[in-house]
Amino acid sequence: MVRMPIMNLTKRVTILTAVLFVASTSVYLHEQQNSKDAEVLGLIAELYTNSWPGPENNCESPMCWHFKFTEPMKKILEIGSPAQELLLEKVDDPKISDQVIILLGGVGDERAVAPIIRSMIAEEKIAFTPNAEQINLSANLALTNITVAEVIWHHGGGGQVRKCPRNPKGCWADWWKKNEATFTVKGIKQSRRYSNYPNYGIYRQQ
Repeated sequence: MVRMPIMNLTKRVTILTAVLFVASTSVYLHEQQNSKDAEVLGLIAELYTNSWPGPENNCESPMCWHFKFTEPMKKILEIGSPAQELLLEKVDDPKISDQVIILLGGVGDERAVAPIIRSMIAEEKIAFTPNAEQINLSANLALTNITVAEVIWHHGGGGQVRKCPRNPKGCWADWWKKNEATFTVKGIKQSRRYSNYPNYGIYRQQ
């Protein structure tokens, strides 16, 4: 009878233990992801039955937005980045696109920029598209929140940029064409706060 050296046996047991640990961890993480996805999908389904009045500004300045988020919207924002991919699948759904867009502004990164711009309504189609103004407003807020770009509002004073009041989709598309190759959310160095807009970058009233 051939006896296996104790050292070799110990090494094999250690390797087997490590493999089993990795496998069990992978299964656990997969189950956790499935559970989180199911939660997000359930909340997205609630967007269809929880009407959202849209954001309201009471002083024509970025410091006066009231977002009026519904309960499912608040819960999606609390989940954060894990909700991004499932939201992107619904960004073109006309029934909830305004909600999805502004939610992506709170949980998304650079991967959400192009889909949001694509879902905006072009100037020549605004008059013929239901909810066009709110879709574009949601996109302006979302994209500004993600990028900190001065396409719609000046960062320093918070005043509105008047170069594209009728065609924000075109302005954002031009900005993205210039910045797509290098832009990352993690690469943002400047403050996410306007000098007079304390809520900028966090979608939350203080």
